Amino acid sequence: MTAANGKSRSTLANYRDPIILITFCVLGAILGLQLGPKAAFLKPIGQIFLNLLFCLIVPLIFFSIAGSIANTKDTGKVGKMIGYTLIIFIITATISGGLILLVTHFTGVPTSFSVPTAAAGAAAGKPVTIADQIVNTLTVGDLPLLISRFHVLPLIILTIFFGICVSMIGEAAKPVVDWMNAMSLICYKMVAILMKAAPIGLGAYFADLTGTYGVDLLKTYGSAMAVFYTVVFVYFFVFLGFYAWLAAGSWGVRNYFKVILAPALTALGTRSSAATIPLQMEACDKLGVPREISSVVVSMGATCHMDGACIAVVYSEVLATALFGHPLAGFDFILALFLGVCASVATSSVPGGGAAGETMIVSVFHLPESAFPILLMVIELFDPGCTLLNSCGDTVVSMMISRIFYGKDWYKKNLNGNLPGKEALVHEN
Repeated sequence: MTAANGKSRSTLANYRDPIILITFCVLGAILGLQLGPKAAFLKPIGQIFLNLLFCLIVPLIFFSIAGSIANTKDTGKVGKMIGYTLIIFIITATISGGLILLVTHFTGVPTSFSVPTAAAGAAAGKPVTIADQIVNTLTVGDLPLLISRFHVLPLIILTIFFGICVSMIGEAAKPVVDWMNAMSLICYKMVAILMKAAPIGLGAYFADLTGTYGVDLLKTYGSAMAVFYTVVFVYFFVFLGFYAWLAAGSWGVRNYFKVILAPALTALGTRSSAATIPLQMEACDKLGVPREISSVVVSMGATCHMDGACIAVVYSEVLATALFGHPLAGFDFILALFLGVCASVATSSVPGGGAAGETMIVSVFHLPESAFPILLMVIELFDPGCTLLNSCGDTVVSMMISRIFYGKDWYKKNLNGNLPGKEALVHEN
């Protein structure tokens, strides 16, 4: 009886924080619908919370990745980890893009859009070349630019390089390793304390979002959003669930959806993959994913793993070509899928990456300039769903990488040891 009561209290404790978070988000959404544009006065509250969270992202990434790699004696393992991670990223992005192509083939494409009156001039700007995308995605021109959440991939590249060099030096660099490990714990503690304010911050942000977009905007683009978000939630529950099953069987599916709620709500509310990095890492800790894996995969995923963005880009291609009388046919489908995978990855670190991606679509498919503002509006509405899949997919890929390196029973092992303040999920036989 005591054990049963203890288990019941433990279950309630596990769901207490998500329930509080959901409650505040729902209240914020209702308040936003009631106040409309007047709800904008609540945005600073949510923005303060996000800004504090954003400020922790750069040190969290640096100390987590560099510390984990420095503790790894086999530097070749890091290279293999990154290689497997990128392969999985590309495969899952291709699957997501193929899914939306398949859906639109059978459901058709809504063509009842009216061009916004402010369309003129929105397409102005210098065309983005593939060479520019590669350079801007992988590098920055000055060190201060590296210390920014807008340049996560260059930060990760330098951090990995730094961690490998520390590991190669060996015993002489042990004080540096100890310092990075301590700083990593401090960053995690700061995030844990800050997340106590998440219900208020995200609730305020949800109020502003619903107050800004409202019902009229949803009516205008309702058909496209219905198709897109149906695909998003199917992919979230079916495909991410399938990936979790590949990683850890039925245990992986059950416990993945148990820990992913808070990161998912944060992704929907903030529309920022970077903002979910601390929550994704915490979810990986609970699942028993080694930090040497989660710190690399989740951080890389915030920039490179864009299943949701691939769905949005491919759907934008299908929608725009249909709207302007040039529906996809034959080789166009392969080109659309390839462009979707490339654009969702290559433009993610470019400032105004959404605009860069839409510029590529207009250019490749020879669409008129009036298609550009329409695509920008669609992507803006699709963004919460994109971020949901982009970020939550990082956790499940971390699980898959764990299986590759530690075998099918990886989740039964205590791979993280006893992490301070991190209670892992207990495996049930």
